[in-house]
Amino acid sequence: MAAVEVRARSLGVVRLARDGRRVSLAAAASLDLPPGAVRLSMTQPNLADPRAFQETLRSVLERAGALHVGRVALVLPDPVARVALLSAAEAGGQAGKQREEMIRFRLRKAVPFDIREAGIAIASGGPPASDSVLVAAVYRPVLEGYEQACRAVGVHPGLVELSGLALLRSAFDALPAGDRLLVNWDEGYVTLLLARGEWPILVRTLAGEAAASPADVAREAANTLIYYRERLGGKSLAQAVVRSALLPPEQAVALLEPPLEVRPEVLEPWPALRAAAPGRAVSQALAGAAACLARSRP
Repeated sequence: MAAVEVRARSLGVVRLARDGRRVSLAAAASLDLPPGAVRLSMTQPNLADPRAFQETLRSVLERAGALHVGRVALVLPDPVARVALLSAAEAGGQAGKQREEMIRFRLRKAVPFDIREAGIAIASGGPPASDSVLVAAVYRPVLEGYEQACRAVGVHPGLVELSGLALLRSAFDALPAGDRLLVNWDEGYVTLLLARGEWPILVRTLAGEAAASPADVAREAANTLIYYRERLGGKSLAQAVVRSALLPPEQAVALLEPPLEVRPEVLEPWPALRAAAPGRAVSQALAGAAACLARSRP
């Protein structure tokens, strides 16, 4: 089992190995991409230099001993897709193709591309989230660029996940009831995910000027807390967790504590893989891949 995590300036691979019934971390590796090789976009293919991307991907897979694993999970940066929460009524009660078409209709004005050219993933929550549906829509040319690069180096992308959603499930799975916030802060963007239990009730991905500086991110965190109280009926957060692949985690914690009115914890999905974190910088850079595998590990 292996997962590839794409970031704006690097690629990472986490690989698990089986020893009898035990599955645990076998390797983790990260390599920088050449400048400008990836340009995160929701509307345009992201690989500005496909050859450089493929060469880096081959090298990092080889370094992690994953070049011949066959199938990999692919973890993509949050800004490449639109995530939306719809009520069950908005999503329609039908199953299969009819429901997907209803969701496409609902999202047609919420995405900056032709919704007919989108890949759609749908998840429904169990009680008490059974009245909402989580939808992710990605422009097919964006997704196909990443998938083709994987196939070009000999691996097949199976599961495809957004970093923030993989981290959310890792952070808040099987916890007592309560409202919690995950901050996924990486190069060029920040995602704020409010969850009730482990089910999201608000997803905000901010890129460009809104995430240009630490002060901007702190302000958006404060705005999210205000929205939570005024529009979602919240009072106080039971917990806040941050994945900081941009700033040193301790700096991100200090910056976010005042606006969130709670001290964030640094997200570490590695114990679920029966492994110590491979150094703070690498552990945060590869947190999405680790979280993805932690959820899929038998």
